Amino acid sequence: MGLWIGILAALVAGAAVLAGAEIVRGTLDYTALYKGRILPHAMVEGVDVSGMTRKEALEAVRTEIAPRLDRRVAVSYRSRSWRTTPRQMGARSDARAAVGRALAESRRTSFIERARMRYLGDRLDYTGGIGIAYPQREPGDLVDRIASIVDRKPIDSELDYSSGWVEISEDRTGRKVMVEDTQRKLMAAIKGGPTKVNLPVQVLEPATTEEDYDEVILLRQGENRVHLYQNGDITRSYTVATGQPEYPTPTGVFEVTELRYMPTWINPDPTGWGASMPAEIAPGPSNPLGTRAINWSAPAIRFHGTLATDTLGYNASHGCVRMAMSDVEEFYELVDVGTPIVSLDVAAAKPLYDSTPDPTVVNG
Repeated sequence: MGLWIGILAALVAGAAVLAGAEIVRGTLDYTALYKGRILPHAMVEGVDVSGMTRKEALEAVRTEIAPRLDRRVAVSYRSRSWRTTPRQMGARSDARAAVGRALAESRRTSFIERARMRYLGDRLDYTGGIGIAYPQREPGDLVDRIASIVDRKPIDSELDYSSGWVEISEDRTGRKVMVEDTQRKLMAAIKGGPTKVNLPVQVLEPATTEEDYDEVILLRQGENRVHLYQNGDITRSYTVATGQPEYPTPTGVFEVTELRYMPTWINPDPTGWGASMPAEIAPGPSNPLGTRAINWSAPAIRFHGTLATDTLGYNASHGCVRMAMSDVEEFYELVDVGTPIVSLDVAAAKPLYDSTPDPTVVNG
């Protein structure tokens, strides 16, 4: 009896040795099968990478996340659009590192753990994610390129009188891309925000517009005519007297500084041609300025009324511009303070007198 028990024990022990050897061989075969591969039940960013090599897993994971890196982002302004993607803007994933972590987790399993996987159905149960690194710097290159196309300086309206007549050039608003706002919106879009960015643009107003020249006064000396432009067209013209050659009416661009109703005349040259005249003359029939005076920004120069209508059309004053009383009263109602005055020499002077006249007869 004891002999048979010994034989049975020997047979059991031998079977155990054979079974153990088979388990070892099977586990070694299982290990060889997954050499350089990820063990079963491993997920990276939702992709089952079980049994894959590094290259295979990397390709599968990159395919999965490609839509996030290659999503189209558009920056739009009016009819123009500039397109980019997070990848083009420098976004990168750590897919390679994530796959490497799954492989490392597979390599860290022990022989016993792999044997249990082979014979008992145990699993690796690894789950890993992908990180996307976005550029730390703002997307300046693209925004600068857009700004170079969109930005433009405002253009001021200007008076052009090179022809001897007034022409008013068109003004134009400018625009400037709001760089910081654009960069902020673009970065938000790259990181998963709305895929359409409306370009924020600041409107730059011109310093001078055509409306600033809705009225312009043109004095053509030599012809001795004043023309009033309203909205670019001549609406009134008057014959006037301008300064004698020795007392010329200034040329250039000036503006109306004051409108004077029934003005008091102040002697502008008490030690010169006005030496024989009083310091001032109150409003009334003898006032040299008549019933209205329209002051220029040039010192002591004005449009004013006169009773000496025989001087109109000539160079006869001491620098001021004389107008018939009815004309200056009409003119007074049409112009405003700030109205530009363009004074030009367009023909030879036509002096009315051979010498300086009596200032009590010929006023300013």
